[in-house]
Amino acid sequence: MKSDALPASSAGLQIAFLSGQSDPARCALSPAQHAFGQALLAPGRALHPCNFPYDADTPPFRPAPLLSASWHNTRHYLRSRHARFAQAHRPAVEQLLHAAPHTLLLAGSCGLELLANLALPAALAPRLSVLAYGPVARRAPAVARLLVLVGRQDWISRLGWHGPRTWVDSGHLHYLQRPQVLAHANAFAAAIERTHA
Repeated sequence: MKSDALPASSAGLQIAFLSGQSDPARCALSPAQHAFGQALLAPGRALHPCNFPYDADTPPFRPAPLLSASWHNTRHYLRSRHARFAQAHRPAVEQLLHAAPHTLLLAGSCGLELLANLALPAALAPRLSVLAYGPVARRAPAVARLLVLVGRQDWISRLGWHGPRTWVDSGHLHYLQRPQVLAHANAFAAAIERTHA
């Protein structure tokens, strides 16, 4: 798969998604993720073309039935607590973070939990900022900057995240379609660039 923007190595700010896999066989960006990522692009920014776990040979995106997607994401959340999850996936995430001076991860739903359970080296924290939308996570990892958005209509995240948050108008499945979320993301990316990129 090819990126829609500059190669990460030539960009000051790399943007990437990190969420659970609704379909374990695929990590291609969904149409909503692709559109949201494209809307964040600006000179000096690159969008990574895959979601976690960043397999460049992933088959194209295919919608998963809601019940099946929920099951796979729940299983992913629970499996991420075991040491073998970090052993299997930490190298790909480290490689991603080394590809640009700074990375903004867009962590949806269980993505914040997956990131925390990867237990990345502390030396990578200054290279990483996270915008978590609708998180379901026990804790947040150490990162340079963290912005957490929770929807007033998102009872899953309201029950599944107990840390600081910024309220937005959204349900659990609709963050990437909300102009308010995009506005927060653009402002957050600009703030990151002023200090880190």
